[in-house]
Amino acid sequence: MKMKLGWLAVMAAISAPAAATTIDLGVASNYNVFVFDNYQTSQWGWSSIGGAVAVGGNANLSNSGIANSNGNDYGVVVGGNLTKAYNGINGVTWVGGAVNAPQWDSYNSYSNGAAPIDFAAAKSSLSALSNSLYSTTATGNVEYKYGTGGYLTGTNSAIEYFTLSGSDLASINNWNFSSIVSGATLILNISGDYASLTGGWNTFSDYNVLLNFYDATTVNLAGINLSASILATNATIIGSNGTVNGNVVANNWNNALTLGANNGFVAITTAVPEPHHYALLLAGLAVILVTAKRRRKMLTV
Repeated sequence: MKMKLGWLAVMAAISAPAAATTIDLGVASNYNVFVFDNYQTSQWGWSSIGGAVAVGGNANLSNSGIANSNGNDYGVVVGGNLTKAYNGINGVTWVGGAVNAPQWDSYNSYSNGAAPIDFAAAKSSLSALSNSLYSTTATGNVEYKYGTGGYLTGTNSAIEYFTLSGSDLASINNWNFSSIVSGATLILNISGDYASLTGGWNTFSDYNVLLNFYDATTVNLAGINLSASILATNATIIGSNGTVNGNVVANNWNNALTLGANNGFVAITTAVPEPHHYALLLAGLAVILVTAKRRRKMLTV
């Protein structure tokens, strides 16, 4: 009878429903660039952005073209003041503060009604997501070889976690994958207050990728060809002469990059067993072991 109860406990633990955790950029997933503070295109540069742009603080769009290719209601959302020259912004521009634009800027339309984004709430939510991701145990291994080669080895799972150091990435521009299924979600948790990425990172285009710079204050993207999304809630994104195809979430933007809008991060939900399910499993195993031990004693008496 005890043996049967033990197996029932084990089966209850195994069959019990698992909690679900969702990896989702939320409102930021609707924007190519989503920054909590200020937006500035670096001097003498031009930033061509395929999607929409959301800025919690002030924005200078004088050297930016924004296509809003996904057809957002607002091509640009600016919580503070907006400065711009005559340049194209598809869709309505929402501005919470003042607009400093040429008198002939009749090509663009503006709105200052109810705020479409709560940037404080978004930062709180996305910072919590970043912290949750970096605290997740890595499932895969990372190696660096031959000066420029990065090697990711996974477990053939639908979602893989990797732990990297920002200081190791400056010279890595040739990535190789093994035991990683096509289309898998790859979470790269990158440590360090500074990270510099350059060269060809477009190998990631076959996967759903999020680079989580969880404690960076500066991320330099120079001469980059990156097919992935970026979560860097405390960082300023700097750099020039490169292309990023994905969502970029940051604290500040000060660069001249080209952004594509057709490779945004796709939200996923993954099952995570709850702690009490493990407790049930261990309790069931303990009952089985104790019962088996007593039966052996009875047989030897």
